[in-house]
Amino acid sequence: MSSPTAQTNSERENLLQLLRRTESLYLATLEGVSPAQAGFRPAPERWCILEIAEHVATTEEFMSRFTVTASPSTEETDLSMDQKIHRFAADRGRRFSAPDGTRPCGRFGSLAEAVATFRNALQKTIEHLEQTSSDLRRSRVMHPAAGNIDVHQNLLIMAYHPERHAKQIEEIKTSEGYPK
Repeated sequence: MSSPTAQTNSERENLLQLLRRTESLYLATLEGVSPAQAGFRPAPERWCILEIAEHVATTEEFMSRFTVTASPSTEETDLSMDQKIHRFAADRGRRFSAPDGTRPCGRFGSLAEAVATFRNALQKTIEHLEQTSSDLRRSRVMHPAAGNIDVHQNLLIMAYHPERHAKQIEEIKTSEGYPK
C-alpha cells in the first residue's frame, strides 16, 4: 500500500507539463533580444537581461543536480508546501536573494550561451523525471530558500523559477530607456 504522500503519475505528468510551459514562456521573453537590449540595466542595482539569463541557467544547473542526487527519506511530506510554492514561487512581489553560485558574474558572453546552458540543464531534469521510477515524494533536498523539501516540491520551484524571471524580463522591456 502506498503512502498518502506517494507521488502519483498525474503529479509527475503535471510537473512535466509545468516545466515545459514555463520553459516556453521564459524563452519567448528572450526571443529577438539584441545584445544592446540584453545589456540594458534599468537601474544601477538591478540586473540586465543577460544577467537574469545567467542566473536562470546556473540555477537550473544547480537545482537539476539537487534533483538527480536527492537522498531517499521516510520523512512525511508537508503537502501545504506545494500550495505555497504554487502561490508564491513566480510572484515578483516577493524578493529573494540569489544563493551563492547563482548570482551573475559574467559566465556567458552572450544570451545564446546562457539559453543553451539553461535548455541543456532543463533537458537533463526532464529526462530524469521521465525515466526515474523513484517516488519523488520520498526523496529530500535542502533548498536554499525553502529548506528541507521533497524532490517533487523542488521541481515545482524549478518550474516556476523561469516564469518568475520571464516577468522580470518583461518589466525591463517596459523600463524607461530600454533600447528599441
